[in-house]
Amino acid sequence: MRTTEEIIEALHERGCRVTGPRRAIVEYVLRQRQSFSAEEVFHALRRKEPRIGRATVFRTLDLLTKLGLVERVHHPSGVHRYVVVSDEHRHHVVCVRCGRVAEFSGCNVESVLSLVADQTRFRILDHRLELTGLCDECQRQPLADAG
Repeated sequence: MRTTEEIIEALHERGCRVTGPRRAIVEYVLRQRQSFSAEEVFHALRRKEPRIGRATVFRTLDLLTKLGLVERVHHPSGVHRYVVVSDEHRHHVVCVRCGRVAEFSGCNVESVLSLVADQTRFRILDHRLELTGLCDECQRQPLADAG
């Protein structure tokens, strides 16, 4: 896992300004062990740092995504959630009801990637696997009435 100072250095190397709010966002993100949304970051930090704006949070998360430090996880509700990238090859499963995100490893998709490469004539550089389902807690709850 990267440290705040390593990320700040990576930002400097790419010519990005490192403001107080941006540093606070990086520090907050690195403390997260579960998925989080931009709104959650904004509300958590706004209490301590009133200078942090919603746009700053979104721009910083976009930048951290481009740098490969966080990954955007697509929730079926349309709200993006983020997870801190680990050093290991990981994938995600997202609960379609509560939005909980769980990581898993060991996807064994090499044969599928080879088939896709043959069919498309692409050289596959990387992949992400994101599954949706119901977490164990949501499976125990009755389905909401649809009418």
